[in-house]
Amino acid sequence: MTAFMHDVARASLPVAIGLLILAGTARAALWARVDDERARRLAAQYLEPLATWSLVALATHTLALGLAGEAGALSVALPLALGAAAVMLRVSGEAPERPVATRAAAPPAPATPSADPAAGPLWADPTDGESTRRTGLWSRA
Repeated sequence: MTAFMHDVARASLPVAIGLLILAGTARAALWARVDDERARRLAAQYLEPLATWSLVALATHTLALGLAGEAGALSVALPLALGAAAVMLRVSGEAPERPVATRAAAPPAPATPSADPAAGPLWADPTDGESTRRTGLWSRA
């Protein structure tokens, strides 16, 4: 079991570093205010997930080090420093852009049943008084 955890620890650290580099690139694109709207949108969209998955990979690395019996002060310091960098990348900068409502939102309209049975919910039973017949693998023909 310790050999497996050693392999998990060795494999998860490069993944965490790669994800952290990608998150840093996304944060740099937001800080630099690049002219390309698509690049800004993608950077804003993927910054948080990249930083989060980097934290997950770092936690996996640290846990695997502990389970393999290789957790020392120096071997745990690197994931902790990288984790702090991932958290800083994730929370630093300006707040995400959100659309501003210009008027009060109207209450939702009551749901009206649709005449089209395919537009109904997935759990709708098409045999509840309709003349349609079920076909397929689980139908009783």
